[in-house]
Amino acid sequence: MGGCTLTGALSVACFIPGAVTVVHAPKGCAHQTFSMLHALMNEAETKTVPEILVSGLSDKDVIFGGEACLRSALDRAAAKEPELIIVVTSCVPETIGDDCLAVCREHPYSNRTLYIPTSGFLGGSAKDGENAALIGLSALADPADPVPGTVGIIGEKNLESEVEENFAEVKRLLDLLGLTITVRFCRNSCVADLRKLGAASCFILRDHRCADAGRELGRRFCRPVVGGFPRGLSGSIAFLQETGKACGLSAEKIESAVQQETKYQKKMLGRFANLAGSRVSLGAEPFEGTLTAAREALACLDMTESSDGINVRLPFYLPVGVSGTVKMLYLWRRAVLHG
Repeated sequence: MGGCTLTGALSVACFIPGAVTVVHAPKGCAHQTFSMLHALMNEAETKTVPEILVSGLSDKDVIFGGEACLRSALDRAAAKEPELIIVVTSCVPETIGDDCLAVCREHPYSNRTLYIPTSGFLGGSAKDGENAALIGLSALADPADPVPGTVGIIGEKNLESEVEENFAEVKRLLDLLGLTITVRFCRNSCVADLRKLGAASCFILRDHRCADAGRELGRRFCRPVVGGFPRGLSGSIAFLQETGKACGLSAEKIESAVQQETKYQKKMLGRFANLAGSRVSLGAEPFEGTLTAAREALACLDMTESSDGINVRLPFYLPVGVSGTVKMLYLWRRAVLHG
């Protein structure tokens, strides 16, 4: 997703049930960002409209300071009595020097207000905003002793395609290891759930996009961090091994999970045995790593990649584990057998 840090931060912060997000910015900044989120919400069939308030900085406020606008917006947010008020900023208040942190600390609702400096285009990209929001929201969780056999998932996108399918695949793999997911940080998680982050014995990142947040959260809570969801078939095996070791499981437990997964993969690939010998052209790679996962599937099914082969579609997402690979293979079989 493109855009400034405000866009990225809002994509994380504004989908927390029971929270209100205050955008300290001119109305145009908030409108542009929310319009983008609204379009993605329609695509993702999200029915909940996020609770967002904008301070509405005017030309006069830009000249003389906009802190009064932020105080007014906080008053309006507090009147709703939310569990949490999250404050994010565009580049305008950062440019004019508004002390947003001081305003938040002085407000009567300060004990339930979290300020996340995002700085709009001055702060970087949407990815930087996502990481800033994840790091900022982690302040809700206190350090705690890790609960053995538990993991926390970090950085699932609230408007990501295939998000629940990918989660189900990761959960299936974690079940093989006997591990339990305590929190999806911050995938539609309420404030009470976000506070559970510190009790997880290991953190699993959605992907490299939230690596900055992963490093900071791993350091803050002294937890091992798994770098991302599994890519393709061999990625599932590697994921089991890495996650099992990170959670301190025995070598025997990990090996048992690997054997079960290997057997399962063989069974699932057996559904596509009629593709053996097919010559296909994969075309351009939409996401880094997709071609690697696709070529691995080709080799497993004794298929051949050729520039003059049948054109098959690479998915517009990175195949996660077996389920993502199988969905891709269904598309291929339709193209190979039915044109």
